[in-house]
Amino acid sequence: MTEAEIYEFDLNGYILYRELISPTDVASMNAILDDKITASTSDHFGFAECDPIFLQLMAHPRTLNIMRTIIGDWLRLDHAYAIQLQAESDVRDNLHGGLRADQGEHQYQWAYGKMWNGLIVVMYALEDVNPGDGGFICVPGSHKAAINTYKPEVDSHLVVNPTLQAGDMLIFTEALVHGTRQWTSSNRRRSLLYKYSPGYSTWGRPEGLEPLREKATTDLQRDLLRPPYVGQRTPIDFPEVD
Repeated sequence: MTEAEIYEFDLNGYILYRELISPTDVASMNAILDDKITASTSDHFGFAECDPIFLQLMAHPRTLNIMRTIIGDWLRLDHAYAIQLQAESDVRDNLHGGLRADQGEHQYQWAYGKMWNGLIVVMYALEDVNPGDGGFICVPGSHKAAINTYKPEVDSHLVVNPTLQAGDMLIFTEALVHGTRQWTSSNRRRSLLYKYSPGYSTWGRPEGLEPLREKATTDLQRDLLRPPYVGQRTPIDFPEVD
């Protein structure tokens, strides 16, 4: 991350990167998910085991080098799922999360000249999100708020609903107050969420990654899918960024 990007993430608790996934890969991923989704598929569903392209995205060089700044050399994938919403989807407006939520795991602080984070969300848009569509919302700066007993209404001027183009990547800390606004567009919302954590911690059940470990094809993928631990740890061998 550049100094400007670090400043933006520190200021807002989230940052947006444009065109991280190529249009060709976006089309391939959508086609794979179109084949998977049925009438009974829920709004939130697993996807990473469907095709090798999704484990490749988990280990995307650009993303991992950003995660290296945000989390550090010792990190892991915690869990992943996709979100698909239509205008008729039964999703209520909500805001949740925040600093020190979930037993304090959702953390954000600066110490020794760098940031320290808990669970981090990397969200890739596979469809456009235009102004007023709904979907992901957040309260910028709330990851450093001193009051945790108050959350604004979703239509507050404090709440933002970022616009996205297919292929964009949005990263935010779970210490940020965030949530979902009812989807209103006639087009669907489709996003992939990869959640990374420091290598010593876990939010999801570690055994939930076992199906992905069986499908991993590289040492890097296997390292990212390690269970959490502290002793005798070795850092990720971060790939070069083109």
